[in-house]
Amino acid sequence: MNLNRRLVLGAGAAAIAASGAAEAATRSNGGGRAHRTALSALSRYAEQHVRDWGLPGMTICVVDRDGYAGFITTGYADIDRRTPVGPDHLFQIGSISKVFTALTLYSLHQDGKLAPSAHLRSVLPDIPVANAEAVTLQHMLNHTSGLPGNAPAVPDGGLWSGFTPGEHWHYSNTGYELLSRAVAQADGKLFHDAVQARVLGPLGMSHTIAAIRSGDRDRYAQGYETLYADRPAFRPGPRSPAPWVNVESGAGCVASTSGDMAIFLRYLLSLAQGRGGPVLSDASAAAFMANPADAPGWSETAKYGNGLARLTIDERHYLHHTGGMVSFCSSMHVDPEAGVAAFASTNMGVSLNYRPRDVSLRACQLFRTAREGATLPDAAPTRSSVSDPAKYVGLYTAASGEAFEIRADGADQVALHRNGAASRMQSLAGPFFVCADTRFATTGLLFEAEGEDIARAWADDVEFIRGPVRVYQQPPPPDVQRLAGIYDSDDRWSGPVWIIARAGKLWLNNSEPLFQLPDGSWRPGTDEWVPERIRFDGFVNGRPTRMLASGAPFVRRFS
Repeated sequence: MNLNRRLVLGAGAAAIAASGAAEAATRSNGGGRAHRTALSALSRYAEQHVRDWGLPGMTICVVDRDGYAGFITTGYADIDRRTPVGPDHLFQIGSISKVFTALTLYSLHQDGKLAPSAHLRSVLPDIPVANAEAVTLQHMLNHTSGLPGNAPAVPDGGLWSGFTPGEHWHYSNTGYELLSRAVAQADGKLFHDAVQARVLGPLGMSHTIAAIRSGDRDRYAQGYETLYADRPAFRPGPRSPAPWVNVESGAGCVASTSGDMAIFLRYLLSLAQGRGGPVLSDASAAAFMANPADAPGWSETAKYGNGLARLTIDERHYLHHTGGMVSFCSSMHVDPEAGVAAFASTNMGVSLNYRPRDVSLRACQLFRTAREGATLPDAAPTRSSVSDPAKYVGLYTAASGEAFEIRADGADQVALHRNGAASRMQSLAGPFFVCADTRFATTGLLFEAEGEDIARAWADDVEFIRGPVRVYQQPPPPDVQRLAGIYDSDDRWSGPVWIIARAGKLWLNNSEPLFQLPDGSWRPGTDEWVPERIRFDGFVNGRPTRMLASGAPFVRRFS
């Protein structure tokens, strides 16, 4: 359950000053002409991402198993000071940290201190977790524990498991937060010291840290976020410096340089071949890579184990992960068969709903071609487009008589026409569009299909039907409508959440339906096993003043 409206709807963007971004710089160790050509092509592709998404800057590394390492920096580490991204700037790698957490735990297992098969209840008996008798640390490492995604580690009333461990896959940062506590307890030291001693030190990653603390802030690129938290925005769009947030959780506490990430990528290439040194024995490496769980929540055919997703793209098998932080976002791809791997990170946070996954994937494709002479797949586009503008074209009318018209705008865009003026639109997440018309600037427009035909558009709870023959949908009953509103959090990870009452039910951020359960809580989404829970409380005149999202508090504001 991703609660940030901008994330769910894919909105928000950052903009570089109109004078342009810092030029890309490249450097490499080893390789020949084919490698130089590939690095140059990757540099151009990364610069296109920076321009089209409005990213402040980006750092990239790509390696192969034969010793080649290539590096790219582009854009700014600090826009106001016009400081280009440099090789020594720290970037937060987000959830890529999870594989470091898993490696540290397996190192402890190798020493007989902490087994992945151990049960959560026996390892952390002071943390109450309902329905969790069968949850093991390995379930948590694989996101099959049934724990909620982003609940506090010790919420009021304790944690819970929503399904029998191993039956489903549900991404849980909470699970990795608990794993980092188990590691610290078993090793008798702070979690980041355990990661340093067991992974970073042995690998020689001397510029990497496993605790994000303000005392190291001068080593980092400045992070950025979208300027407006209460609305979707075009990309590129306005941005502002992001606040600093200290992090020590094993879900995402590592910060690194591109040089050190090159070391780590090369280690992952060896790990995929069953070689664990210097962190694990070969036997432990084989166990670490064995038996990933099915992860349909990541993608239809994905598997996941120990902080590494396994993806098949264009018939190639990759190890993969992304990471999103308040002020940084990252991605890595590893192609073990080709012997190439890449990492990319930008100093733009999760509010943009961007991960540089297309950049790290493109790096692997380019350098596989350089090594093998293989056919190069087409690159993923860097700008938003509409694949079939004609299906949106038409007149949309609300029950009040308010109306607008959608027209095609070139071959791959649409525009909104209202009151004699045309307004730009941009698709941010499939059928959700940001619109420059002030009427829809804060709501955006969510288009809904019936079969293959677009039937209506929603501006929050206002329905606009397309064409003259459809019937308006019934609103929810009054007791449900009273729950709708804007619920805000001062936690920088969350931001405001919209609970919308429309089409007979409640919706989370207008994208996920909510279903009321017998205990009075609400479950997002259509899967009955999802462990996330929403509760409303603090009622005044029949309206809640607070919403608890899997234990995290949000207060009603501006509604």
